[in-house]
Amino acid sequence: MHKIAPPPGNRPDLARRRRLAVLLLAGVAIGAEGFSAQAQDAGLRGSVPENVLATSGTTAQSGQQQRRQLPPPSYEPVSPGALPSVDLSDESDGANIEGGDAMANDGANLNDATLAGQPIQPAGQESSTISDQSAAPRAPRPTDEADADQPVSVDNLRTSTVNSEEQNDTGRAMSENERQPTVDGRPRSPVEQDPFAPVGLRLGSFLLRPSIEQGIRITSNADNSSTGSSATLSETTLRLNARSDWSRHQATLDASGTIAKTISGQDVSEPRLDIESGLRLDLSDQTTLNTGAGYHLRRESANNPFGVVGALKRPIVQTLNGTLGVEREIGLLFGAITGRVERSVYGDAELSSGGEVSQKDRDNTFASVTLRGGYQLSAAIRPFIEIEVGKRAYDEKRDSNGYERGATRLGARAGALIDMGEKLNGEFSIGYLRENIEDERLEDIRGLSLNAAMNWSPERGTDVRLAAQTIVEGGTAPGESGSVLYLANIDVRRLIRANLTLEAGLDLTVRDNHDGSGLDRGLGAEVGATYWFNRFVGINGSLRHEFMKSDVASREYTSNSVYLGVKMQR
Repeated sequence: MHKIAPPPGNRPDLARRRRLAVLLLAGVAIGAEGFSAQAQDAGLRGSVPENVLATSGTTAQSGQQQRRQLPPPSYEPVSPGALPSVDLSDESDGANIEGGDAMANDGANLNDATLAGQPIQPAGQESSTISDQSAAPRAPRPTDEADADQPVSVDNLRTSTVNSEEQNDTGRAMSENERQPTVDGRPRSPVEQDPFAPVGLRLGSFLLRPSIEQGIRITSNADNSSTGSSATLSETTLRLNARSDWSRHQATLDASGTIAKTISGQDVSEPRLDIESGLRLDLSDQTTLNTGAGYHLRRESANNPFGVVGALKRPIVQTLNGTLGVEREIGLLFGAITGRVERSVYGDAELSSGGEVSQKDRDNTFASVTLRGGYQLSAAIRPFIEIEVGKRAYDEKRDSNGYERGATRLGARAGALIDMGEKLNGEFSIGYLRENIEDERLEDIRGLSLNAAMNWSPERGTDVRLAAQTIVEGGTAPGESGSVLYLANIDVRRLIRANLTLEAGLDLTVRDNHDGSGLDRGLGAEVGATYWFNRFVGINGSLRHEFMKSDVASREYTSNSVYLGVKMQR
């Protein structure tokens, strides 16, 4: 058989094609070598001097113009918005190099490059283009619509890295732990600190929280006296708390009243009323004006050494007080001046034999001025010292026994203000006071001065309150000056669950008598609990034990009681 000879001219074409392929491979090798060397050049990372850019740019452009081709058409997706916005800012060369590496493997990572929004280029041309981009300065940012419409080459196309975060509409990275919406799409309600706290009533710019409590108390000593006997009492208590809702300044009101009546047993009547109000005016960032007023009513204690012996009903004591003070801070120093006026009025005592005994010679008014100065040791501790000067004046210059009981007081104390947030806050002070009585036949009243009002929360759900007070009591009998009464109490409140609270209290009473009868020491302990059926109605109960020890038998007593009641609040 005879072979058919190929048409003339085919072999020369084959040889020409092979030569072109060899030239193409040589170009690829030269381009890859230039890319590798320039990609590792540390001088092109980050910002560089302008003269370096100008020199290297001129040298590179002279060779680029001979081999640089027209920019290839950019990839246009079928669906609009598939490509990210083009960022031509001069920020990072690493992003462009990563894009070039993703496309330099003959289409091995073609899908990744397409998803990243990069134009698809042949392997050889891509290497040449990236090599050019590494050596030459970046294209300037388009300044008008004509430039913005031009196709953008891969030189200036920024790609996202593998670990790049998702971004929201503002361009900021989205958080990985964002709060998810509720199932029903409704907004979340804020978490309440106490779901059984009173809601309150809105009255103008004030929030009122009223409550009423009705209960039965069974006690072994109805009037807490040495001759007292058992009784069953009905107790009704009304309370009102009011707070202003102002952006600046603050007004407060705390009021409570209790009426106790005998159901069976010893006949007693123990009314009690306490009202305290306050107003704070912020005159400036460093100056504050504080005012307050109060009213207190109660029956005189049966163990009071200055009461009427053998009285069927002890006198009612009314006390009115008012305060006015200014506080000023100057750098780390602070100071305050406070004026106080207190008025005490005594009712008549009813005798068991009939008739009444007037107590008007005990009515008096006490006025004082207190100067306080201190230093801010830290944001939480501010120690201070204070001096008190006061005057006690009786309505009747001489009492029924002919004694002038007016006196002048002088006291000095040192203490500290504590402010550690809800963990620990309040103030305490300790010092010395003395009242010089006008009548020379009477001994001056002097003693230790203790005052405190501290709140402590060792852990969430547990609140501890400590209070201490020093009171000077005037005498009534011939030759008796009076006494210094120290009152202290600790109250602990523990939240067991949202609607169940346990409470405990400890009361301490010490009376330093200046009539030679020594000290009277009293102690009271109480435990109780409150359970809320809902936010408005609950029940509470308590057990209490108290006693008084004295060198005078008529002042000693012991009492045990149990209480159960219903409480309603709004």
